[in-house]
Amino acid sequence: MVGGFEKNSMDVIDVYVASSRYTERLRNCFLDNFYKASFYWLMRVRCKEGVLSVKVEPGVRFHVSSVEPGEKRVDPFTIFVRRRLGNARIKDVRQLGWERVLRVDLERGGVVYGIIVELLPRGVAIVVDDEDKVLFTTRLLELRDRVVKTGVKYQPPPLKGVSPKAQNLADILLAYDSLVRGIAKGWGLPGYIAEEIIYRAGLFEGKNAEPAKIARVDLSRLAEEYARLVVEAESGRGYLVYYTEGAGPALFTSFRPRVIAEEYGWSVRELDFDTAVDTFFSFYEKSIARKMVERKLAEKKGEVEAAIKGILERVRSFQAELEEYKKALNAIYENYGFVEHALLCSQEARRTRGWDSIPRLCDGVKAYQPDKGLIRLRAGDVEFWLDIRLDLTGNIVELRKKMSELEKKIKSAVEKKKSLEEELEKIEGSTIEESRIVIRPREWYERYHWLITTSGLLAIGGRDAGQNEVIYRKYLEDADIFLHADIHGAPIVVLKTHGREASERDILEASYLTACYSKAWKAGFASIDVFWARGDQVSKTPPSGEYLSKGSFMVYGRRNYVIIPLELSLGLERVESSVYGVYYRVIVGPEELVRERSVGYVVLRPGDKPVENVASEIYDKLVKSRAREFITVGEIISRIPGPSTIVKIVQKEG
Repeated sequence: MVGGFEKNSMDVIDVYVASSRYTERLRNCFLDNFYKASFYWLMRVRCKEGVLSVKVEPGVRFHVSSVEPGEKRVDPFTIFVRRRLGNARIKDVRQLGWERVLRVDLERGGVVYGIIVELLPRGVAIVVDDEDKVLFTTRLLELRDRVVKTGVKYQPPPLKGVSPKAQNLADILLAYDSLVRGIAKGWGLPGYIAEEIIYRAGLFEGKNAEPAKIARVDLSRLAEEYARLVVEAESGRGYLVYYTEGAGPALFTSFRPRVIAEEYGWSVRELDFDTAVDTFFSFYEKSIARKMVERKLAEKKGEVEAAIKGILERVRSFQAELEEYKKALNAIYENYGFVEHALLCSQEARRTRGWDSIPRLCDGVKAYQPDKGLIRLRAGDVEFWLDIRLDLTGNIVELRKKMSELEKKIKSAVEKKKSLEEELEKIEGSTIEESRIVIRPREWYERYHWLITTSGLLAIGGRDAGQNEVIYRKYLEDADIFLHADIHGAPIVVLKTHGREASERDILEASYLTACYSKAWKAGFASIDVFWARGDQVSKTPPSGEYLSKGSFMVYGRRNYVIIPLELSLGLERVESSVYGVYYRVIVGPEELVRERSVGYVVLRPGDKPVENVASEIYDKLVKSRAREFITVGEIISRIPGPSTIVKIVQKEG
C-alpha cells in the first residue's frame, strides 16, 4: 500500500478499455505461438501490422507489450494451447459482464474456442470449447459458488462490479456507512477510482460521510461522474502515477487521475493506454523479478548456512573420534606389556574356548564383537577397541591410519567451511541492482532491417520476400523513398519521409540496408549499385502479359542510382527513455552515422569468418558492463549480413 492506494492488477475499467481496444487490434489476427515466461504466459499474435506480444497473467493482467520476457519455456498449458489453438484466428476480445474477466474467441478448422482470463484474485486462465466446456484450466477451482475443472461447463465468478449504466447506483450506496466505502464495495471499484469519482462530484471533503445523510441529488451526481469517467477512459489515453521521484510508476489509470494530482500532489505522466499499461507492468515485472532474486538469495543463504552447520557438526564428530584414538594410542604405549598380554590372551581364548570365554580369562577385556573381530580393552582409565586378528604392532598401525584419515577429513572440512563462509559473505554483502533487472522495449520496426538516418527518418527493409511484401503493402506511401539493389535477393527498403523532403544524405544512409543485406555481401563484392524512386512510382501491377513473383515489384519512371561500398558499421546505442530509463540496443549503418550515435562500434566488410564467430568477438570486445544486460550475441548475429571481417573496433564507453 503506497500513498493510501494499491494497484496490483488491472481494474474493471482497464479491462473494459482493453477489451474494446484489443477487439479492433487483434481481430482477424492469428495465434502464432504461445510461451510460458517466469510467472505469466506470452501469446505471439500475427497481425497485418506484424507480430504482437500479449502478456497473460491470471489475477493480474492481459495486455499488448513491447518488452520481451527474460525467458521463454513450455509448460502443460503452453503445450495444450499450441496443439489445440496454434494458428487459430482471433474473432473477438470481450469483457464478460462488468467484471475483470476477458474472453478471447478463436476459430480453427471451423470450430470456435475461447481463452478466458480471469483477472480477479485467485483468477485462472481457461480454454473452453464451443459449448463452454472447460478443455484446460491453469488451476483446478472447487469453490463454494462454482467449480472450474476439465469437462465441466465454465461458470464465471459471481458478479461484483456494477456497470455505470445500472439504474440503481445511488440506492446501492445507502447500504454503506461512507461514500468511499459505498463506491468501493457497493459498485466494486478500487479505492483510487472511488476517490476520483467523489472528487469530481465535488464531495471530497465528505468522502467519509454516511450516504443516507447526503442529498439525493449529490448521490445521483456521483453516478453521473462514474459514467463520465468511463467515457473518458474510452479515449485511449493512459496515465502513470509516481509517488517517488526516480522510482517506477506506482499506479496507472485509463482516465486522468485528478484527485491524485490536485489533492495529493503526486506526479502524473500522460501516455497512450497501451504504453501506460505496458510500462506499469514492466516495472511490476522488475519488482517481481527483484523479489524472486531476493528469495533465491535467501534460499541460497539458508542452504550455505545449513551446509556450514553440517560441516561444524562433522568436524566436532571427527575431532571427538580423533581424540578417542589419541587416548587409545597413549594408553597402549603407557601400558604396553599389559595390552600385549591381553591381546595374546584373547587370541588364545577365542581359538581354544570361544569368544564367550575371553572376558573371564583375560584381564581388562570388557566387551567383544565377534562379527568384527574386536575386543574392548580397558587400560588404565581408557577403554578402546583392538582387532584380535592383528598383533599389537598391527593395531597401532591401524590406529595411526585412522587418525591420519580423520586429520585429512578435518582439514578438508575446514577448507570447505572457509569456502562456504566466503560464499556466505558474498551473499550477505550482495545488493540487487534494479538496473540489472532489464526493461527493454522492442519497437515495431525492430523485426525488420532498420536504421534511423541522421535527420531522424526511419528506414526499414525486409529480411525475406514475405517481409518485403508486408513493407510494400503496409508501410510504403507515395511520398516515401523506395530503395532496392540491382541484384537478386536484395531487400526492398522504405525510407519513411512523413511528407518531408528526404535529403541526399538520408537516401545514402538508407541505401546501406539494401546494399549490405543483399547477396552481394556473401558474394564478397566491394560495392554495389542501389537505385531509389518515390513511392508513387512503385507498383505490384506487372506489364500486360508478365507475372511478378512474391517480393517483386515494378518501378515506373526514372530510377536514381548511387554506388554503395559494402562496408557496414555495427554499434551500441545508449537510449535514455523517460518511460523505460536507460537501455542499450544494436544499430547499423554507414560509419559516420553509427559513430555519432553509439558508445562503441565496429566496421565490417565481407570476409570469410563465420557470422557466429564475428558476433562473439564483437560481444566480447564491445559489449561491456551494463550493456550486457540488454544485448545478446543472438541480437548481434541478426544484424550481421553474412561472413565478415572486422576492420575497425572503436570503444567509446568503458
